[in-house]
Amino acid sequence: MTNPQATPRSRQRALKTWSAFGNLGRRPTEYEILTHGLNHTTGRPVPLEMGPDVHGNVWLREHRDATRLRCADWDAFRDPDAMTYGKYVAQQDDQETYVEGLLEQFEREEHDAALGSEAVALLRRALAPSRYLAHGQQMLSAYLQQLASSSYVANCAAFQTADQLRRVQLTACRTTQLRSAHPRAGFATGERQAWEGADDWQPIRRAVELALVEFDWDRAFVVTNLVVKPVADLLTLSELGRQCAEAGARLDALILENLWIDAQRGWRWTAALTRFLLADEANREVLQGHLDELAPLGDAMADSGGRLLATGSGRDAAEISAAVRTRWGALLAEAGLAAAAGPAAGTP
Repeated sequence: MTNPQATPRSRQRALKTWSAFGNLGRRPTEYEILTHGLNHTTGRPVPLEMGPDVHGNVWLREHRDATRLRCADWDAFRDPDAMTYGKYVAQQDDQETYVEGLLEQFEREEHDAALGSEAVALLRRALAPSRYLAHGQQMLSAYLQQLASSSYVANCAAFQTADQLRRVQLTACRTTQLRSAHPRAGFATGERQAWEGADDWQPIRRAVELALVEFDWDRAFVVTNLVVKPVADLLTLSELGRQCAEAGARLDALILENLWIDAQRGWRWTAALTRFLLADEANREVLQGHLDELAPLGDAMADSGGRLLATGSGRDAAEISAAVRTRWGALLAEAGLAAAAGPAAGTP
């Protein structure tokens, strides 16, 4: 006897278990299952379930939904690292275990007490104040996450924000240790004054502060992830690490090398998203236009950063600045954009 409640076999085959993905043609990955469709404020006339004139709705409509970028489906973007919360925590746990091992090893060797005057001066001048830079970058990344049009993009920015917090914490830790080893060198007492007043920090601080008041998401993405972050990371992670190694600050060179791993992951999703957006040729004019306008901030950072990092045993200011510009240009080319060829550092 036929069961009238049974579902016909043909209909069973037609049902989609993962209907949120549309006609995907395959089972979604764990990364996709954990990331897809988490942003409930997109695709609606009123983003938030409040009155249309509430400040949050006005902000999202003006600074996210009304940007000049065109994208038929933001959910089609994928993080090249397919990062999930669980994967991120596991990777960063390994990273922190490695750094903790370094700190214990070099403490046993009394590394900090044996640092020469050039290394101490470099770390006081360039490393200790960089926690203010890292905190500024943390706020910039958090804004990208808050206004992202897709949870695939938002999650990338959220992990980038966590990376910056890790950097703030490690820099503060090293500053405290260096103060203990060199109590009269000025560690943990003059970093804010250096960030706010030292000549060679000011173009970097200016770039961060101007980036913080770019409210439209497309401009915020360009100034944060295509200008300020790559130049700052090249200077205060890669180049500073090299200078530390030359000056004998081996522990800080290794820590900065470890933090550089985070920066490289951040660049991978940035380049992937830029290429994704450039698939619509209309977006090239938008992104390249913003870059051409805002790139002088990065040029000024490269110039002042070279002076900030220059030491007697390492490379001089001109070499550092030139290396940063060359590598920054290569990163932009990888993302599908051209390095700005406009005037040298100016006011955007």
